[in-house]
This record gives sequence, structure tokens and C-alpha cells, in this order.
Amino acid sequence: MNKVVHIMPVGLKKDRLLESIRQSGYPIQKVYLVLGKDKKLSGEEETYRIADEIEKTLSVLVEVEKIYVSKLDVYAAALEILSAVKKEIVEGNEILINASDSPRTLCIASYISAQLSGSRIYIAMPLYDNGNEVGISNVIEIPIPPLKRISNDKLTVVKTVQEQGGEVESINKLIDLFEGKTDNQKKYMAQRARMSYHLKGLEEDGLVEMHREGKNVKIKLTELGKAYALMAY
Repeated sequence: MNKVVHIMPVGLKKDRLLESIRQSGYPIQKVYLVLGKDKKLSGEEETYRIADEIEKTLSVLVEVEKIYVSKLDVYAAALEILSAVKKEIVEGNEILINASDSPRTLCIASYISAQLSGSRIYIAMPLYDNGNEVGISNVIEIPIPPLKRISNDKLTVVKTVQEQGGEVESINKLIDLFEGKTDNQKKYMAQRARMSYHLKGLEEDGLVEMHREGKNVKIKLTELGKAYALMAY
């Protein structure tokens, strides 16, 4: 049976997060609680304590797992969240991201993760009384604008670079990996023109960086490129 999985960054508002689940009306069979890796960051020990309390409350009813991400790096955090997302998608599960109690960096990382994975993201809107937050007024799903479509050939280039550790030392090496080595000069020139076209587009989209080193041009994935590579099927 497929599961509905909620991914929830944990902040300092336990009641808001728990109430957002209740008011959302979404089914829930599994939860990922997202925490920062560095327990020395300001407020992090309290966040860990709150996460333990949330886990104790929810684990009676649903499966709970914790994941630890880089709170100071938006794209690193998005990659770590996407790793969990992809695992669940591969298993045929539906993903919902709850950003109701997300610290700023993780809120942005959650949005990126939702956009790249096609997951849904929702958030609780606070309820105020005389300027003080006294609860939540309602829960809304945040519409995610569609991403610019990247062609299958370009995605294959991105995945090929990722399989080499995120960088390739030259265009020729990338051509060999992508299309196979050839001694036919006419075919090679066509391959090089095609690869240069793909790389130019990927660089314009911010997925790769290219740097000349001697006679070669090194191709390296950006953090956004790594995120695309992770979610490419």
C-alpha cells in the first residue's frame, strides 16, 4: 500500500506544527522530521528537544524518521531533503512538505525541494489576537510554478557529470562518456557541436559551470545542477 509521507522541518513552534497536520486534512502514514546537523547553532538544542516531543506524539500513530541537514546552506539542505523525497517517490509514495514551522533557510530549501520533485507543499497561517500569535487560522497549499523544462539530452548530460563525481575534466571526456568515442572526424565534429550547444544551455540555466584549464574546459555541476541530477529519472 502506498503511503502519504509528510516532510516537516522543525522549528520552535511545536503546537503550530502539530495543529497544522490536524487542520490540513491530508492523510498521513509517515513523517520525516528535518533538523539541523550542527547542534551548536543558536536554538538548535531546543529544536532537538521539541523534535523528540513531536516524535513521541506522532510515533503512536505513524512511522517517524529524522533527517539532519545543513541549515546554513540552502542548496545543501535541499539536496538532503530531496534524497529522502526521492527514496519515497521510488517506493511509490506521495510526498507533502509541511513548511509551517520551517526556519528561513529550510523554508526556502523546502520550496526548492517541492518544485524539483513535483511534491506538494503546505503551510499554516498564523492567527493573531491583539498582535500576538494565538494559534493558526487555516492551512493553505502553496502553488508551485512549473519549472522550465530541461530536455532529456541535457538531463542526461547532467546525470553523466554527476556520475563522475560532479565534474568532468574536458568536453572531449564528456563526449566519450555521453556518446562514445569515435575516430570519425566528421562524426566527432557533430558530437562536439551538439555537446557545446547542450553545455551552453545548461550554463545559462545555472546547472553547470565551465572553466578553462590549459587546453581543456572543465565542466562542473552547480548545487542546482546536483539537485536536478538527483531527481532525474
